[in-house]
Amino acid sequence: MHQKLRRRIVAPILLLVLFIVVSMWLYVGRSGCDMVCVRQGIVISGVIAAGLAFLLAHLLSQRLNRPLQDLIALANQIRDGQRYNHIIAGQSDEMGQLVHAFNQMAEQLDARLTTLTQEQQLLALVLNQMGDGLLFADSSGKITLINPAAARILNTQEALIIGRSVAEAVRHHELIDLWHRCRQTGQEQSMAVEVGTDLFLQAVITPFKDDDASGYLLILQDLTHIRHLQTIRRDFISNISHELRTPLASLRAVVETLRDGALDDPPAAARFLERAELEVDTLTQMVEELLELSRIESGQVPLKLARTAVPDLFFDPMERLQPQAARSEIELVLNLPSGLPLVLADAARVQQVIANLLHNAIKFSSSGDFITVGAELVDGETAVRFSVEDHGIGITAADLPRIFERFYKSDRARTRSRGGTGLGLAIARHIVQAHNGRIWAISKEGKGSTFYFTLPVA
Repeated sequence: MHQKLRRRIVAPILLLVLFIVVSMWLYVGRSGCDMVCVRQGIVISGVIAAGLAFLLAHLLSQRLNRPLQDLIALANQIRDGQRYNHIIAGQSDEMGQLVHAFNQMAEQLDARLTTLTQEQQLLALVLNQMGDGLLFADSSGKITLINPAAARILNTQEALIIGRSVAEAVRHHELIDLWHRCRQTGQEQSMAVEVGTDLFLQAVITPFKDDDASGYLLILQDLTHIRHLQTIRRDFISNISHELRTPLASLRAVVETLRDGALDDPPAAARFLERAELEVDTLTQMVEELLELSRIESGQVPLKLARTAVPDLFFDPMERLQPQAARSEIELVLNLPSGLPLVLADAARVQQVIANLLHNAIKFSSSGDFITVGAELVDGETAVRFSVEDHGIGITAADLPRIFERFYKSDRARTRSRGGTGLGLAIARHIVQAHNGRIWAISKEGKGSTFYFTLPVA
């Protein structure tokens, strides 16, 4: 027992003993009692001393128990993860020192818990927001953690994956083989995997081991978009090579024919020169459209946005293309409801979009068809949707998602004779997107096509 605590208990006991001795001495000395009286005095003094001792013990226990009860309550609060209140030490003895030390310990523990909680929240935020799929598996191969990106890539739910094996989670033979190789070699393994027809992944499996745990980290990177861009770039090189080959071959044929004697035949020479001029015009148009598309994509062509009436965007393209439609015996129909609001647009650029769509509709329509152009208010009256509808040859379902790519042509055998560079729709897409709009098409092969694009209301 500590020295101060011993003094607190021993001193009252000594006082009680002294009180009993003095009381007995006074009682016996004054009354001159015999032994019976002495016994009675001893009994009375003992009863009084016992009562005082009980009262003193009760007061001491209350004084000692109160800080202990506060410490127990504080420990329970810390155990339950609640915010705690400091215990006020009312004394400077050992109990007060214990309370002070417990308060300091609780403060340090709370600070560490706060730091750990913040780090856990930050880790959870990173895992939830990162685009790459992330899975943790323990040493036995059971999934212990999966982030939303991994659940999206694997087309599953987080609750269905936790506790299952890696093979059950990934459900693809190449990924399972990669996992087995990692377990067998104990080294990091990576592989590019094509899952189905519309998903391309880069998978990396890394074993980890430290003092606290061991297991495996699986990273799934969705490279589908990057691969799509690579495909577009590869197709672009192939397409532009094809598009340049045809007029260049034609020009070479014209030059060789003229060199072989066609110059001596003026009518034939004139025809070949006209053919050469036509091929040169085709090459010139292709180069100009490529430069135009490059400037639009790089943002070097600033839009001159203004409040514009919707009918004003249709009149000029329809007037310019009316003679071409008349030669093909195709009727152009304008369908505009009254009361359309103004749109925020660069009129010249939007007219270029409508002209491209209208030109394609005429090119792929047959004699006697009609083409309907129009607009209507959509999206809660915040945008105007423009449309160009034809009843021509249509577009196949396989080609429809790619028609806005540069140089892409759905059927070269049918489109070569109809002219065009394959850049018109790509230019139209970039112009519409620069207006914060979107463009798309609905088509059925043999039934015609309808192209739509939107512009925001001014």
